[in-house]
Amino acid sequence: MTARLPGVLEPVQDAAGLLARIEREERMAEGLHIRGADLSETRYEGLRLHGVLFEDCRLTGARWHGADLGDTAFRRCELSGSDWSGGFFSRVDFAECKAVGVNFPESGWRQARFEGCALSCAGFDYARLRDVAFARCDLGQATLNECQWKNLTFEQTRLCAACFLHTPLAGLDLTSCELDGLTVSDTNAELRGALVTPMQAAGLAKRLGLIVVD
Repeated sequence: MTARLPGVLEPVQDAAGLLARIEREERMAEGLHIRGADLSETRYEGLRLHGVLFEDCRLTGARWHGADLGDTAFRRCELSGSDWSGGFFSRVDFAECKAVGVNFPESGWRQARFEGCALSCAGFDYARLRDVAFARCDLGQATLNECQWKNLTFEQTRLCAACFLHTPLAGLDLTSCELDGLTVSDTNAELRGALVTPMQAAGLAKRLGLIVVD
């Protein structure tokens, strides 16, 4: 776990109202346990959260632009269709969340982990990813275009038809992942230096116009 949650968290009854008040007062929410809240379609700008646990919450279609999250965890939450444009995430965990079509464009990440999450069609375009791990996730048809990364890891993660336009993959270990239909630029420059298995290499060779024979 990446997030360093406080030992004691304060239960929250009216999460939407509390977060709206915190946004309005331009202060930080700290040490909260938000469980089972329906925050679908909520709109917040520049919300700051520290030491907050979201558990079994629904954030479908939420728009939390410019959010600043530190030591925060999402467990078994529904995040599909939510938009976190321009957000910053430091020591943040997502565990067993459904986040189909979630959008994180131009976001910054430092020490974050996604584990067992459904992230198909997720958008990470122009994100800055540092010490970020994806484990046992589905990133099918996700877009990670124009990303900058350091210490990025994918473990047993589905990347079928994921798009990495202008995101260099050199040094990235993809050996435990599904790569069918991976999308890169016409020059295939993004693939240079990526670590793959012989079987994966045979599949990727099709992009290069090669015919692999036994």
